[in-house]
Amino acid sequence: MRAPLLASLLCLFLTAPALAQNGAGQRETVLRAAREFIIPRYEALAKATKDEQEAWSRFCAAPRKEDLAPLREHYRKAADAWSGIEFVLYGPISTDFRYERMAHWPERKNAIGRGLSNLLAHKGADDLSPERFAQTSAAVQGLSALERLLFEQDAATAFMDGTEVAARRCGVATAIAENLAGTSAKVLDEWRRPDGTLSALQTGDDARIEDAATRIATDYIALFEIIEEQKLGAVMGDGTDAVKPTLAEGWRSGRSAHAIAVNLEAADALGRILVDPATDPGVSLTYALRTARSMAESTPANIGEAAADPKTRPNLVLLRDAVHSLRETAQSTVPEALGITLGFNSRDGD
Repeated sequence: MRAPLLASLLCLFLTAPALAQNGAGQRETVLRAAREFIIPRYEALAKATKDEQEAWSRFCAAPRKEDLAPLREHYRKAADAWSGIEFVLYGPISTDFRYERMAHWPERKNAIGRGLSNLLAHKGADDLSPERFAQTSAAVQGLSALERLLFEQDAATAFMDGTEVAARRCGVATAIAENLAGTSAKVLDEWRRPDGTLSALQTGDDARIEDAATRIATDYIALFEIIEEQKLGAVMGDGTDAVKPTLAEGWRSGRSAHAIAVNLEAADALGRILVDPATDPGVSLTYALRTARSMAESTPANIGEAAADPKTRPNLVLLRDAVHSLRETAQSTVPEALGITLGFNSRDGD
């Protein structure tokens, strides 16, 4: 679940200039985005989450301390795959609360903690079947909850002490992994099947294509606002004494900076489809993307710790400024290249 953004993308009022795409060009771009970016990213997500599910099944059959590190690596791969597509809300990911069930961040009112406590307190496994588990709170169904089970203090002991409590913990983790794999597979199938989203775009009229272009562009630009204001700004606060490290995405697994770098890598890949990199606007967007991405890749893994340290905080400020500049560049180049006018931000529910 995404919190309402501090400043939604309200009515940018960009008119389509002479260089904007015509209907045929817009259709080609949307189809390329689907075929070359969105579907391959969901293929990677489906594979990573399936591998993760299988790893949990093996681990829980005979938990051993030495198998915990490979299990965590499977988690990181699945989380990376999600970071590479998470900003695209267009398509089947937006139905049946699938987006919220993949990852619950930012967390509100300790929803994950409360939900996991309730789950772990139960006995048996009847409520962990895919059908029953899908009815639980979205907060405990995804990567954010799995991270807490896998990376919190004493995780090794909690899974391997041979008690009913440990068995239940393994059961809950396996149910989460199954849900992630199942949701990812369904989204991929609904994109690729004969009556799916890609087919609808291929045969759709100009209005459908324009709607897809507008929604994809809105999702794309919203990513930079999320990085600037939530993934960085909310954690950094106004100074070293106002840092909120536990607001960082993936702080338990040490992925808060890495997740941003993966977001920007994905944005770079999609950006080259949305805006021709051989044009001046494309050059500007690519430069802004790679500047921010390079900074993110050199940022300390733990954003909270870096923000609280007077020596490393200036680098985070520079990264935030670079993302702000990237956001402005995307706002001025992407809608123009697609020949669209952006309206409300879909993440605000409008």
